[in-house]
Amino acid sequence: MFSSVTAQCFLIAGTLSLKAFVLKRLLLFFYLLLLVNAAVAQTAAVVLDVVDVAGVGKQKFDGYIARKGFAFIGTSYLADTIARDFQFKTPKGKAIDSLPVQRSVTSFSTKEDFSLVYRTTAADEYQKIKTAIKKEGFFCNQEKDSLTAPFLLFQHNDVTVSITLKAIDTVTEYSFLVRKQELPKPKEISFAEDLTVFTSHEYLRYYFGEQNVKKDIYYLSEKRVGKCSVLFPNTNRQVVFLWGDQVNNCDLSKIYIGGQLMAESNLEYENNIPENLWRLKSGVRPGMSLYQLRKLNDAAFNFNGGNSRNTGMVASDSTGKLDFKKECVILGCMNCTDPAFYKKTIINSDDAIEEERILFVHTIILDPGKNKSVERPSR
Repeated sequence: MFSSVTAQCFLIAGTLSLKAFVLKRLLLFFYLLLLVNAAVAQTAAVVLDVVDVAGVGKQKFDGYIARKGFAFIGTSYLADTIARDFQFKTPKGKAIDSLPVQRSVTSFSTKEDFSLVYRTTAADEYQKIKTAIKKEGFFCNQEKDSLTAPFLLFQHNDVTVSITLKAIDTVTEYSFLVRKQELPKPKEISFAEDLTVFTSHEYLRYYFGEQNVKKDIYYLSEKRVGKCSVLFPNTNRQVVFLWGDQVNNCDLSKIYIGGQLMAESNLEYENNIPENLWRLKSGVRPGMSLYQLRKLNDAAFNFNGGNSRNTGMVASDSTGKLDFKKECVILGCMNCTDPAFYKKTIINSDDAIEEERILFVHTIILDPGKNKSVERPSR
């Protein structure tokens, strides 16, 4: 028979073994729990660097996007735009994310333009990309209103990144529309129309230098003002860019060319501004006389008299070689302070020349139409 001491030893040993077994099981349970939590908390990888891809260009884009793991799945056409779709394929045997994430890319190309949309359903990837582009110097004038803004536009130099969020079933799709603006070489800017490519204040700042571009306010009427940028303010190369998007200072609405314009900085400037040197491809330029304009048009035209809302504006339906609908011209006058002028609503150019009115081209307004590049549908 075992002694009582021996029995007690076996009992103690058995108890210790049971505790060790339970302890091991508990440790295994907590270890598995940590693995599960780590998998759930794992952040999605950033598959595409939107700043890097902006500089690739359409000629090398397909090869670039294939190396990033995206497979071409089809082509479609939107008017004059070619859209090419790519789907991300997770490499075999490699888990990129803990939870399934949908990623795709669509490139949009025309003869002159190229842009792309990157889509992801990973919220943390969306946040990482935003953080990364801000570190690169991108800014957004509306980020504080991100909960109510329909989209966020980030700008830096000649690249824009437009971000939109869209609910699809139970997930949110985050889209990044990336576009690098093709800017002309200095020798390619000869006429005023060549300036229509600068569709944002940021493009102007990047191209011409911060010291040559000023944010300003333009007085459209006594009660209406608009945000604008003035290129080479108060000089003989002055141009005013009026923005359709007043928040982001982009989406070119109008270009004003002339000397004494209705920008606030012009109105506060006490000295005379030299005659503007910009001219249109048609030959119209600020400062040219009514007679020269009439000769260039090769036909008489009408303009608004003193008893009209837009005094001096040439009628857009005037006939001749010039397209006054596309090139809006406003005349100034040196001797039009008499009652006869102020009583008239419409004045004919030939009549004004015969009356020896000293009229000249005061302001040229170009209306390039709204640029839709930042609003291209992400499909």
